[in-house]
Amino acid sequence: MYFKLAWRNMWRSRRRTLITISSIFFAVIFAILMRVMVIGVFDKMISDTVSMSCGYIQIHHTGYWDNKSIDSTFEENPKLTTILNNEKDISAWAPHLESFSLASSGEQTRGVLLTGINPTKENEVSNLSKKLIAGTYLADGDKSILLAEGLAHYLKLKLSDTVILIGQGYEGNMAAGKYPIKGIVRLGVPEMNKGMAWLPLACCRDFLSTGKRYTSIAIMVNNRNEAGPLKDRIVKQTTGMCYDVMTWEEMIPEINQFFQLKMGQNVIMSGILYLVIAFGIFGTILMMLNERMHEFGILIAIGMRKGILATIVVMEMVMMSIVGTLFGIIGAFPIVLYFRLHPIHLGGDYAKVSEQFNFEPIIQPNIDFSNFIIQGYVVLVIAIVLSLYAIFKIHKIKAIAAINS
Repeated sequence: MYFKLAWRNMWRSRRRTLITISSIFFAVIFAILMRVMVIGVFDKMISDTVSMSCGYIQIHHTGYWDNKSIDSTFEENPKLTTILNNEKDISAWAPHLESFSLASSGEQTRGVLLTGINPTKENEVSNLSKKLIAGTYLADGDKSILLAEGLAHYLKLKLSDTVILIGQGYEGNMAAGKYPIKGIVRLGVPEMNKGMAWLPLACCRDFLSTGKRYTSIAIMVNNRNEAGPLKDRIVKQTTGMCYDVMTWEEMIPEINQFFQLKMGQNVIMSGILYLVIAFGIFGTILMMLNERMHEFGILIAIGMRKGILATIVVMEMVMMSIVGTLFGIIGAFPIVLYFRLHPIHLGGDYAKVSEQFNFEPIIQPNIDFSNFIIQGYVVLVIAIVLSLYAIFKIHKIKAIAAINS
């Protein structure tokens, strides 16, 4: 009976109900948008960085990470390949042969991170072919090179030009070669865009004189939060093989620390937003209670107990809160999806600031549905807690004064 009374009372004054629901509706949308935008920025920065460098998990020879020497490589291992192919949490993996070299053209010279790749597997990990802005992607038998856009610009090179590479090969051998440019790649991380180059794995092995060896294997996962447990399983299965297995947090802790710092700042900003939302919802509740004071006075005067009246009013507000929250979550989803498909490209000073922090000046929201549920839940709890004020307000009512209000 109380539920029926509360439901009917909600729609007896449609204007008042719609105002209350609308305040919660917009509060939920604002809370969701703020959350998904911030998480989206850092998700993209982390994804761009790990996909083009170490992966969410990396396997390398014991001690390699401390000195990153080309001498600290390991041979192809069919058993390791089987382990990686059997792990369901791995979305893709690719072998790398990395070394620092000098890239030269004319009078211009710059240090670069040269990576030998299996073109097919690398494309599954980093989508490198989709980052091409000129030329074509590598094939296994090529003896040509891909350059990052910033590096090509610095060396004043274009497609089909030749770049000279000089470095140190395996076991002290001299590494030198010249390679035609087959493609130019634009990377989302500005620092990487200034100094990366890629050769087909066989060609890079010839350049560095390594034979069939890798410096590392980069692994991408279906869920970033599962990287830790996956690492533990790989460690157990590769015991005694002289491998180190590391997660991206261990390899690039500065990005993880920066992410945690910004998420802490986001908690503070969210707290301020929730405070503003709370005041907005509370103002709406006060308006609704004051408008109905005459009605409450009559009900109390004819014998309705204040406890029953307060219960019905709170149920009304809870139902309005639930309706507003559900519509807010539903309304936020197409907005988030639109900006996911059409990211916001920052320009001017904002772009310069983003490059200083080494991430692409693009805002692309995260579409993990848990963010929608969490924000909706928080706003719903705020609305329900504030609605309890009605109990206090109703118990303070004097029937005669309320009737004459």
